[in-house]
Amino acid sequence: MDLFAKFGRNNNMNFLSPLFSSAVVTGMIFSQTVSAASPVTERAWYVINDGVMGGLSHSQVDIHENTLIFKGHVSLENNGGFASIRTIMTAIPGSSQIQLTLRGDGKAYQLRLRTTESFDGPAFVHEFTPPKGEWQTFTVEASDFHLQYRGRKLQSDRQLKLTDVKQIGFLIAGKQQGDFTLHIKSLRFLSSI
Repeated sequence: MDLFAKFGRNNNMNFLSPLFSSAVVTGMIFSQTVSAASPVTERAWYVINDGVMGGLSHSQVDIHENTLIFKGHVSLENNGGFASIRTIMTAIPGSSQIQLTLRGDGKAYQLRLRTTESFDGPAFVHEFTPPKGEWQTFTVEASDFHLQYRGRKLQSDRQLKLTDVKQIGFLIAGKQQGDFTLHIKSLRFLSSI
């Protein structure tokens, strides 16, 4: 089911609140070109935790000094074990790489890309583990992602094209129980042109 189509869109995406433990924050971390001086775009971020399937994990997203902060607690109780944030975006012509600058807590996270506006369905996933307490900048290409659905890697000939991305998000899972914090300073779609 496409929840965006069913409930419509608005600037703050509050339509998700009755359905999920959701929080919406508008942040400025996106730049759509390679230039560091490019203007950033405000995004509405929303939270989707394992409560959608009965779990007890909780998380929130905040903005502090132009840094997106994704934090919370992962619980394995009630068959839970994940927390995530997501935003809708428009495809960016000419994109060939994504550059991220972030600081982690030593836990593994996923960068998740979707090529549809559908709320559910497969996502292209890149796993990363930023060092605890250190800012790190790294670049990923489409070939660094694999297709995944509900924690399972899919065998598919489908190839990711960064120009087709319509949703982007971050997820923590993998039985990593406990508190977590991920600081995201920037996320840039880079063009090879």
